[in-house]
Amino acid sequence: MSSTRVPLTERPKDLAMFIYFVTHIPTTILMDIVPLYPSFMKPYVQPLVQFTEYYVDTYKDPFIADRSLIWFNTFLHMEGLIQLPIFFFAAWGLYHNKRSIALWICVYAAHVITTVLPCIATLNFGTAKDFPFHITDKQKLFLISLYTPWFLFPAWMLYECFHRVRSNERSIVSSQADKKQQ
Repeated sequence: MSSTRVPLTERPKDLAMFIYFVTHIPTTILMDIVPLYPSFMKPYVQPLVQFTEYYVDTYKDPFIADRSLIWFNTFLHMEGLIQLPIFFFAAWGLYHNKRSIALWICVYAAHVITTVLPCIATLNFGTAKDFPFHITDKQKLFLISLYTPWFLFPAWMLYECFHRVRSNERSIVSSQADKKQQ
C-alpha cells in the first residue's frame, strides 16, 4: 500500500521519531557496540575504546564496565544485529511516510523497552554485589536519569505506532467491506 509523501516538518511526531532513529545510528556504531568489535579492529577503534573507558570512569556505568554480564552483552549484540538495521529502515520509512513502518517501530519499541527496563531495575533495586565497583546513590540516580529516556521515548513510540497499526487495520477492513458491498 503506497503512502502520500508529506514533508516531515508537517508531521512532528514522525520528525521526533526520525531524529531518534537517525541519531541512534552513530551512537550505536561509535559507542554502544564498540565492545563487540573483533580484536583485529581494536587498533582502528582505539579512540572509541578510550571514549568508552572515559564514559565508564566518569559516569560509573556498571553495564558498560562489566564485560561478564552475559545478559547485558546479549542486549549489545541485539542492538548491533537487530536494532541497528531497524534504525536505517525506520528512518527511511518515516522520511517517506510509509504507513507500514508503524508495525516495525512497534516491534523495535517493545524490544527496547524490555532491554532498558532490566538496566533501570538493576540500578534502582540492585545491591553492592550487583555492581563491579562501588556506585553511590547519587551516581545510581544519575544513571537512572540517563537510561530512563531510552525507556520512555520507545514507550511513547509503541503507543503511537500501535494506534497507527490499528488505524491501518481498520482502513483495510473498511475497504474490504466496501468492496463486498459493491
